[in-house]
Amino acid sequence: MIERAVINAGPLVALSLLEKLDVLPALFTEFWIPAPVYTEVVTAGLGRPGAMDLSAPQWRAHIRQAPDPDPLLVAELDPGEASVIALARTLLPCLAIIDERRGRRIAQQIYGLPVRGTAGLLVEARRRGFVGELRPMLYQLKAAGYFLADSVIDAACQAAEAPH
Repeated sequence: MIERAVINAGPLVALSLLEKLDVLPALFTEFWIPAPVYTEVVTAGLGRPGAMDLSAPQWRAHIRQAPDPDPLLVAELDPGEASVIALARTLLPCLAIIDERRGRRIAQQIYGLPVRGTAGLLVEARRRGFVGELRPMLYQLKAAGYFLADSVIDAACQAAEAPH
């Protein structure tokens, strides 16, 4: 797995809901939260999952200013996703951690970035022994209102147990 990552709001909130933000420093030598993503989660999301956790000093140390995104990104994606892709492009090799399908597709197909979502991060964390069984965690996210298709849950659980 790539040792550097840039993470979007959705996966940060999901990891916070699971109390698993600690998998980020366990999985990556270097990970960054673009400033617009941090603002979205901590300031705009005040009182919501992730806001209090991410306001702690150890997470603020990972905030990084992203370069201005391409006009395509601004037109097609929200500011957080656009900043994740713009920053990841400057830090190659770098993994973009995005859950939204449109953002993932643009990052992969247009910009050639490797992409993972929350489920993929949890699969890797499970393989390395940083988290327990995936299915209960993924259903916990789903119960909290996080969109996860059953097919994604099944595929993630299968991938976590497969030899790699």
